[in-house]
Amino acid sequence: MTKLMVSVRSKEEVHSALQGGADLIDIKNPWEGALGAPHPRTVAEICAVLKKQKPFSIALGEFPQKAGAAGLAALGGACFAPDYLKIAFQASSTLAEIRETLQAIRESLDYVPNPAPISLVAVAYADTLPAAGWDLADFSAASRQGGADGCLVDTMAKQGKTLLDYLPGEMIGQFSEECRRNGLFCGLAGSLLYADLVELSRYRADLVGVRTAVCSGADRLRGTVSAAKVRELKELLARGQESA
Repeated sequence: MTKLMVSVRSKEEVHSALQGGADLIDIKNPWEGALGAPHPRTVAEICAVLKKQKPFSIALGEFPQKAGAAGLAALGGACFAPDYLKIAFQASSTLAEIRETLQAIRESLDYVPNPAPISLVAVAYADTLPAAGWDLADFSAASRQGGADGCLVDTMAKQGKTLLDYLPGEMIGQFSEECRRNGLFCGLAGSLLYADLVELSRYRADLVGVRTAVCSGADRLRGTVSAAKVRELKELLARGQESA
């Protein structure tokens, strides 16, 4: 079954995400971008609410040509014992840089005292792919070589378009297959709407990430997560998988 990942930016939103039945909590700062890194204080407050009730991820942001900075940021995020750490790569990143950055993060986690297993997630932006020197098949292969555990495709710009505006279903299906071929789990996100989840359920992704669709007013920045919307989306996703 595809898991529903809900992105939150505060401890108040965590309560709503949990009440709605989210499978995974994604901590980020949407004001700093699609994968904006949250303030450590915010992470601590959210962890105090979560109390390990659900697995959670921390967004690290993007570190073009700065593998050392990415490793150090990951080490800081690991102090909160997340289940997942997510890092995004822009179109300007080369495959070698992707591998190097992921390796730096993986090595940095060796310095965590009494480490719990942390899954490393590499994120590509569908709307920037035309400018990249690689495709999603190359990306998943490089991610595996760098030590990632999963790949997620998202959108960088949040301007009224969704993942399906940039990637046709056939390409999403191929991405899912490539991830599995490389031994990675597969995630899909990108301003997804209710109708998108019905379509995406066909591809049996391991997780689907949302924020806009579950925020009041469909406003990912100023809106807040609604428990009712999370619950509705969870039920919709389940129905879509049953009929797929």
